[in-house]
Order: sequence, then C-alpha cells, then structure tokens
Amino acid sequence: MSAFLEVKNLSVVFPTEDGRVQAVDSLSFSVEKGKTLGIVGESGSGKSVTSLSILGLQKGTRAEVTGEIWVDGTEIVSANEDEVRKLRGKSMAMIFQDALAALHPYYTVGHQIAEAYLVHNKVSKKQALARAVEMLDRVGIPEPHKRINDYPHQFSGGMRQRAMIAMALSCNPSLLIADEPTTALDVTVQAQILELLRDLQKEFGTAIILITHDLGVVAETADDILLMYAGKQIEYGTVRDVLQIPQHPYAWGLLTSIPRLTGDPNLPLTAIQGTPPSLISVPSGCAFNPRCNYVDQVGTLCASSVPDLLPIAQGQSHYVRCHMNPALRESIFTTQVRPHL
Repeated sequence: MSAFLEVKNLSVVFPTEDGRVQAVDSLSFSVEKGKTLGIVGESGSGKSVTSLSILGLQKGTRAEVTGEIWVDGTEIVSANEDEVRKLRGKSMAMIFQDALAALHPYYTVGHQIAEAYLVHNKVSKKQALARAVEMLDRVGIPEPHKRINDYPHQFSGGMRQRAMIAMALSCNPSLLIADEPTTALDVTVQAQILELLRDLQKEFGTAIILITHDLGVVAETADDILLMYAGKQIEYGTVRDVLQIPQHPYAWGLLTSIPRLTGDPNLPLTAIQGTPPSLISVPSGCAFNPRCNYVDQVGTLCASSVPDLLPIAQGQSHYVRCHMNPALRESIFTTQVRPHL
C-alpha cells in the first residue's frame, strides 16, 4: 500500500534576533491510510512544528521550510497557498492541543463546524448545520441539536475536544493530525477520546499522526513510533520494536523513568539527567551526548560527529541514530535497561 503522507528530508528554520532556530532537521517518514504514527519527544523537540508544516501553516511566516511533503500526490512545500488551502480541511485536518484556544469564543460551536464544512462543499447553510449536528452526535455530544447553539466556554474540556474532532472530521479527511489531543483531560475522558479516534479511523480509514509525550497513549493507539530529540528523529520503528527493544539511550531513559505498578515503591524514579538543548545552539555531534550516560563507552565521536539514522540490522525497519555499535547497545540494554522495564 502506498503512503498517503510522505515526508522527505523536512527541515524548518526560524531566523531570530538571537540566531537561527533549527526546529526540524532532515526529518523523513510516511503514513499509510488506516495506520497511526506516534511522534514522541519532549517539549521543544519539533513535534508541533512538523505538524504545522504538513498542513502548510508555515507559509507566509518567516519560517524557512525545505524538503518535500507529499499529501495524496500533492507536494506541499512548493505548492502555492491556494493549492494547500484546498487540501487543508478536506484531505488533511488537525486537532489542536488547546481546544479552548483553537475555537473562536464569539461564534457558536455549530457555526464553526458548519463553516468548516461550507468551505469545501457546495451546500446550503441549513445543510451545513445539519452536518454539524450529525458530527456532534457521532463524537458523542448529548443533544447535539441543542448544543450546536452553545459557545465553546459552555462546553467542558472533554466536550470541546470532541467538538474539535467533529470539526476536523466534518469533511472526512484522509489524514488527521492530533497534537496532544488528551492533554489536561482526566484519565476517563482521555480513554474516551482515544477510543473515539480508533473508531473513526476504522470507519473512515484515516491516516493519523498522534503527537504526544505520553508513551502509554502511543502504546495503546499507534502502529509506528517516531522518537524526536532536538529537531531530529533518533529512533523509528513499529510500536512493538521501539517499546520492547528500544535502541537509543534517550528511549531507554524515557522508558525507565515511567513508574511501574509492580515496582518497588521505595526505589526512586530514574530521571534523564540535564535538560533539552536550546535549538539555537544545539550541541555538536549527537545532540543527546551531554545527557547520555554511555558517552564514555563510545569516545569522542559522540561530541564530534552527527550519527546517521541507520537500521539496527540489515533488512530491518527499526532505525536508530546512535554511534554505539549493535553489540554494545545489546549488552547495555540486556544488563542495565531491560531489568527496569
């Protein structure tokens, strides 16, 4: 099956008075219809910038975008704004992180969903409002024929997120980007939102990019994982491979820092030392080297040379960007990491 979305060597740079911010650096991945890609990383790793670039929302800004983004046969980076606008909402849509900020406070929820539908369909306002009622009902909003007249502030956090999903799916897009859709929601509502996305994906065959920092969410919903650090992808593979046999020290740190129900409650959590680097002055070599516990076992290469993204073995679809040789990674993972997973 050919990929609905294909990103090739995407780089995004923001010129600022303090210097050039390399938000995304040579990123490549693809997503097929009916599949979910989880993009994971700390704040500032380039996740949201990547999603905005796919939607063409960096056009008209100071951002310098290079590389290729193919959506359903159209190349987004070189396309003009009118071409991208025709795709945005119809072929691709986004659920933003903060639904209250994304929804307009002066217009009713029904008006905003209907407006999104009117842009891409030759229908009357009455038909568009009927579509809004239908979509609110589909995402589980009670009494949708009444709630379309409510304003965003009259909805709870979970209901606003559902309304955002209804708006994004009103034109049945083939690609849906969900930027931390469950942030600030309680666990019960979070589970409902994720279940809703799974059901809608089965119904429409949608390709989904799920941006999050929650590995638990990715484990439940994604098919593949792309792990980002300082604008680069540092590990890429199936959920099973990345979570069960992680290869990068950053992935080891993330996984071993998660509390376990069966663990010793008296043991302290193992945190990753240090903080993410400034994207204006990314460390030379491997950007993770100042925080890596295994630099001494590799030598000066970590601080002097950027590692390539390579398969862990010939013919494998599991990729890692690390200077450690496979034998050393296997030894460290087996003796030091796996016992804590």
